[in-house]
Amino acid sequence: MSGVAVKAGDDMYFTESMAHVLQQQGHYEDALTIYKILADTSPENETFRVKVIWLKTLAQRGRAKRENR
Repeated sequence: MSGVAVKAGDDMYFTESMAHVLQQQGHYEDALTIYKILADTSPENETFRVKVIWLKTLAQRGRAKRENR
């Protein structure tokens, strides 16, 4: 599966909906990037911080699976 490769300097809007869609499609690292940006811009939002922690775990598992193939 090829990633979407989202990064902070891209000329696009980062929304919770976009992160959710990427997450549902299995693009955990891209969703993680967006949630990190959202968490940084809205530090009062606990949901974003929880998503960052959870997606870090999923992204690490995905990397480990790819490395073990």
